[in-house]
Amino acid sequence: MAELLRKDQKLENTWDLESIFPTSEDFWKQFREVENFIPEIKNYQGKVKEGAAALLEIFKTSEKWMLKIEELLIYAHLKKDQDSTDATSVELYAKTMGLYSKYGAEWAFLTPELLSVDEKIIDGYLEELEELKLYKFEMEKLNKKRPHTLAPEQEKLIAMAGDALRSSDETFAALNNTDVIFNDVYDKDGNKHTLTHGTYGTYMESTDRILRKNTFFSLYEYFEKHINTLASTLAGNLEVKKYYADTHKYSSTRNHALSSNLIPEEVYDNLVEVVNKKIPALHKYYELHKKAKGFEEFRLYDRAVSMVDGEPIKFTFEEARDIVLEAVKPMGEDYVNNMKKAFEERWIDIYPNKGKRSGAYSWGGYTTKPFILLNFDGTLNDVYTLIHELGHSMHSYYTRKNQPEVYGNYSIFVAEVASTCNEALLTEYLYNKFEKEGNKEGMLRVLNEALHGFVGTVYRQTQFAEFEHLINVHLQNGGAITADFLNTEYLNLVKKYYGDVFTYDEEIKYEWSRVPHFYYNYYVYQYATGYSAAQALSRLILENSQNAKIYIDEFLSKGNSDYPINVLKNAGVDMSKPEAVELALKGFEEKIEKFEKLYFEK
Repeated sequence: MAELLRKDQKLENTWDLESIFPTSEDFWKQFREVENFIPEIKNYQGKVKEGAAALLEIFKTSEKWMLKIEELLIYAHLKKDQDSTDATSVELYAKTMGLYSKYGAEWAFLTPELLSVDEKIIDGYLEELEELKLYKFEMEKLNKKRPHTLAPEQEKLIAMAGDALRSSDETFAALNNTDVIFNDVYDKDGNKHTLTHGTYGTYMESTDRILRKNTFFSLYEYFEKHINTLASTLAGNLEVKKYYADTHKYSSTRNHALSSNLIPEEVYDNLVEVVNKKIPALHKYYELHKKAKGFEEFRLYDRAVSMVDGEPIKFTFEEARDIVLEAVKPMGEDYVNNMKKAFEERWIDIYPNKGKRSGAYSWGGYTTKPFILLNFDGTLNDVYTLIHELGHSMHSYYTRKNQPEVYGNYSIFVAEVASTCNEALLTEYLYNKFEKEGNKEGMLRVLNEALHGFVGTVYRQTQFAEFEHLINVHLQNGGAITADFLNTEYLNLVKKYYGDVFTYDEEIKYEWSRVPHFYYNYYVYQYATGYSAAQALSRLILENSQNAKIYIDEFLSKGNSDYPINVLKNAGVDMSKPEAVELALKGFEEKIEKFEKLYFEK
């Protein structure tokens, strides 16, 4: 089946970018406004020392213009992601990123200038004007950066290098999205199928093992051809992150990344340690998987196929919408009504098309809708993806509704909590629904999805986190980031996590080369910590409706107005301790036992 072109998408199935800029003329008008303002930024340099009124003016001015450039950036980014074959959108994005870099470079003086003033003097400013008291916590966080802030001119030079330092990331994006062409794949009947990032997941979940096998090898044939280039792009990205950490006097890339988000490094180490202790549970899951499918030989391209026989359940998008709205009813009427806005106000870009970015995400700004990119194909996994991304968007919605701009976002450490909490509510809803109907197959499919999701979110992301840390430490210790090194280390980790139950096709060693999250900065571990926190929070919500209100008020609505560890703690989960991860892993083992008993009962 030929890929849908962007121009053939129905308007109601696309996101409403016109709500940001009704026309391209409106975009370019605001672009020029920002462009014309940038030379004026230098007039604010040195004003921090002039007193409280000057400081308030700086804060208000930077916020005003940051909102304007944020709108430009979001619009340009989403336009490119909806169709990277559209040269106009790609050019728009490139120009906007250039403007963003210039804007950031001109404001680079502000943080070092604030930190050059004695902390007690700044505290005096904050007490002098009522409007400045709002920024007290923001300044408290900023003061933690005093040992890592350079002189204004040095910070400006680093900021000006932003475009050049992104080149590795942009090259990877081109190879992984714009320029990617996979060989067609054939099913057991000899029918030809077009392989794209959007169809890959569907084919790998297919009951047709020949199609899964051909999909696996076609995918990695492409990445093998480019493996040295992709090793170079990843190496370049790691070098950039090390450069930022070194220049700002952090002990390591990880120290820089976690300190920036106010997270102790012990949280990272505790996760890897606890999950490693429970790797035998993952092996047990795959042994069950192999037994349920009756495979004599279990291959990595068999991992995603359902343990339940028969064709997967398929859903229309309208059915998926109704299911997720029912699943979140324990959150209360206000939450449900606000979630409906996602469907009524076109927050969501639903279906795949040629040139569209693969996967799914939620992204927006303080003044925009919390947009969602999907590549919906109707599987049960797609229903989970929908409620996952809606969790992100609802987190953004409540944060921006309840917080001023300065605290109108949230730490990436808590970013995956709302999304996976929604997934847990979906699992509970669907399992109970099928149990009441006496639908054993439905119950098994929900358990299968929950187990598969847990493996992908906790075990797989912890494996990724372990690999990410390994290669960063290798670089920090003077090692070279080569394709051979990356292939070898990645394959070793795969075999540790997946164990002896599999017969390995060594092409899996190339998997690292297609994972965009390795270009982020110590992000992936938060999927696992967030999932663990979400399991605990979902239990609280299902136990008592009052806990849902606490969750909305103390977690979804708090943004960056407190430390992320405290935000979770106030909502009912202490992530400074290992109990939440241990509880989540215990729940995984319980679901394995429940599935096995239900599947093999007579």
